[in-house]
Amino acid sequence: MKVVALAASTGGPQALTRLFQLLPADLPAAFLVVQHLPPSFVAPFAQRLAALTPWRVQVAQDGENLAPGVVLVAPAGTHLRVLGTGPPPAGWRVALSHEPPLGGHRPSADPLFASVAAACGPLGIGVILTGMGSDGAEGLLKLRRAGGVTLGEAEASCVVFGMPRAAWEKGAVTRLLPLPELATAVAAAVLSP
Repeated sequence: MKVVALAASTGGPQALTRLFQLLPADLPAAFLVVQHLPPSFVAPFAQRLAALTPWRVQVAQDGENLAPGVVLVAPAGTHLRVLGTGPPPAGWRVALSHEPPLGGHRPSADPLFASVAAACGPLGIGVILTGMGSDGAEGLLKLRRAGGVTLGEAEASCVVFGMPRAAWEKGAVTRLLPLPELATAVAAAVLSP
């Protein structure tokens, strides 16, 4: 099993919905999502993503195991990380924290991507989607250096090209692709040995 971490901000709910509609629902991967949203929108976002895609989507709970075919969304006001507490994949668990915001965000993409780098290394895949600012660039660079696959949404399909651009300029992203091609690349990365 591989772990796919995704981060988005402005335009993210639509981009994530489209991406999960395009991905084969039988991929052997666990999915973790950081989406910048007001607190009251997180649970409805997860419910809507579940209703519009074939995926099992839920708000992440502290300590739960990662499982293939399950999409875990960061709770409101909480950083989401992966901990490696034993041999993968059974030893991969969710860790939630209320540490201070990073770059004005909690949840922030940086802790998620950095934790996937540390826990999963080359079994981690990081995807940065539409959004303002630079959240995720630093953590995604750590994942790339740990041997993981790092992808970003191309400007052509972004509502705001800030987060993917910042990650690209930092050297954290290996390829920028519009959403349909991005879905194909994520699936290929999950299925590669």
